[in-house]
Amino acid sequence: MILQFIISIFLCFGLLSALMFFYIKYQSRVPYYRFNQSDCVKLLERSVSGVLPEQEWNIFIGMTIQDNEQLECLREACFIIDDECKKGTQLVDGKLCVCFNKVGIKKLALLLDEWRHKVNYAA
Repeated sequence: MILQFIISIFLCFGLLSALMFFYIKYQSRVPYYRFNQSDCVKLLERSVSGVLPEQEWNIFIGMTIQDNEQLECLREACFIIDDECKKGTQLVDGKLCVCFNKVGIKKLALLLDEWRHKVNYAA
């Protein structure tokens, strides 16, 4: 009886150790993206000028920003612009870049102007 108890304690300890080892080893491999206002301004500048790589655009509009409501609203607005105004892609310097129609470029330019001068009032 006592032997079974000791064996079960060692098995539980071994299982917890293996889980902890797995977590520590693979935690750093999970991609982690964090955007701030200056990153968004750069992204909008490149999207207006037509040199924003499609992969960066898709990462931005495809993720949810949970720690900043204003950035999440910008992401949602960009997602709508992508849905309504994206023409496709074009090859620029060997990279596939996102291409928008005139209405989309105008909407992105308005967002860019707003976000260049935006102040975060949340304390």
